[in-house]
Amino acid sequence: MKFKKTTLSLALFGFYLLLTCPPIYAGFTDGLARTLLAPLEIPKAMLQGGLNPVGIVGGALTGTARCVTGVVGGLGQMASGTASTASQAAVTAAPYAKYAPLLLLL
Repeated sequence: MKFKKTTLSLALFGFYLLLTCPPIYAGFTDGLARTLLAPLEIPKAMLQGGLNPVGIVGGALTGTARCVTGVVGGLGQMASGTASTASQAAVTAAPYAKYAPLLLLL
């Protein structure tokens, strides 16, 4: 029970930092959105293919290729976004670090 509470508190603190410091974590959040929305490319491409069977199969193949590239590209964007701004993030997030123990009391 204590582990769940601690994990939830740390997740909320991380979410709070993402919301309050958007320029710093912009690469990370853009990559996360790209990664999470990539699987939606498959039905989108299938619908764009039309109702004929060749268009649906072609749309599924195209959507799968877009999905894979979106996930890989999003992960790369997340990694480069956090690595390039790590020092800037440490400087900006340092004033908020004093509030982290308060979340453990929730």
